Amino acid sequence: MPVPSDMYFESVVQPEHNGWLLLDSLCARFTYHSRTDWSEKLSRGLVTINGVVADENSVAHKNDKVVYHVENYTEPEVPTNYDVVFEDDEFMVIAKPAGVPVHHTGRIFYNTFTSIVRRGTDCETATPMHRLDRDTGGLMLFARYAETAARFQKNLDRILLKKFYMAVVRGNFPEEAVDCQMPLREDPNDHLRLRMHHFDDGKPCHTVFRKVGAGVASAGNYSVVEAELITGRKHQIRAHLSELGYPILGDRLYSFDGRFYEKMSDAVAEARARGELSKEEALSDEDYAILGARTQMLYAYKAEIQLPYWKEPRTFECRNFPDEMKALVP
Repeated sequence: MPVPSDMYFESVVQPEHNGWLLLDSLCARFTYHSRTDWSEKLSRGLVTINGVVADENSVAHKNDKVVYHVENYTEPEVPTNYDVVFEDDEFMVIAKPAGVPVHHTGRIFYNTFTSIVRRGTDCETATPMHRLDRDTGGLMLFARYAETAARFQKNLDRILLKKFYMAVVRGNFPEEAVDCQMPLREDPNDHLRLRMHHFDDGKPCHTVFRKVGAGVASAGNYSVVEAELITGRKHQIRAHLSELGYPILGDRLYSFDGRFYEKMSDAVAEARARGELSKEEALSDEDYAILGARTQMLYAYKAEIQLPYWKEPRTFECRNFPDEMKALVP
């Protein structure tokens, strides 16, 4: 979906910024622009408070509505296709493509998956009941209305009963099922702070892995593994498989000590410093050959759901894997 060239971003002044100069508040909250940049945008009339054009002398007050007008707005391209697997008056089961974030990120506001679904279904308040990582595709449960989501969110485990993923991993995975209960948490000493690692004092995590296929590709031996998610922690499947010694093909963060993730991140940072979009070509064909895929081979392909007004749970399945993955999954 084309991104509008003019975008308007709204925010509300927080209580702790009551009485601050608006310029100081903007600099403190939105650090993606320098103080000089914010000053220039204020001088050009691109920021309003409660509908009135602001300037460098404007004072912010608690609960003021601040609108920032972005000219010539651009975002990185993301896939905007999706499949509605099920829908009724309250919920939808939708297959998300890999490569699109569910919620906004530092670079993507318009084409988040939530926004894409809202525009495509004419359901302006469609709300995801859970999330998938940007690079992970597969089935997601959406509530059509915000009030429906609020009513059932706390009891999601009674609705979304089981979640199954398909993964293609490096190496020969064991033939026997692997019941992995490694606790996970971030490591403050890791140079990539967002990664999860096995620590005895980590959060309880439980995944059951079952090998369903194997073969040899350009990256070497691979195994196709079904992962049943018993708990749902950050990066749980990716981190468990990495800790077990079978990283997912195409996973930039958990393969090769994250060096390809770092390379991509550095390219993003350098591009932003120049005021440009990052280049997806930051990784070369050789890099992708080492990773084993251009797209992370992890897909949420099956879910068992029990909506409150159903007598029995239903199982939904979608095998719309990324093309590279389709070639390897039996």
